Amino acid sequence: MKTIDLSKTLYELVTTYPEIKEIMYSLGFEAIAKPGMLQTAGRYMTIPKGAQMKKIPLSTVIAAFEARGFEIKGAN
Repeated sequence: MKTIDLSKTLYELVTTYPEIKEIMYSLGFEAIAKPGMLQTAGRYMTIPKGAQMKKIPLSTVIAAFEARGFEIKGAN
């Protein structure tokens, strides 16, 4: 099973599982597709921080990942 640790940065997660980029984009995180964004902001941005900034419920993000076969680590 693929595991996402919510304490890791987007850069770390996408490096491990490239499909995360597509999932995040489909959830409304359009900036993740911009050239260089993952290498800059992605190095300090986590999924919970991004969800908070975009006002997307973390539960919605977690459900989307679980629906695609991911196990979530670090969710409250």
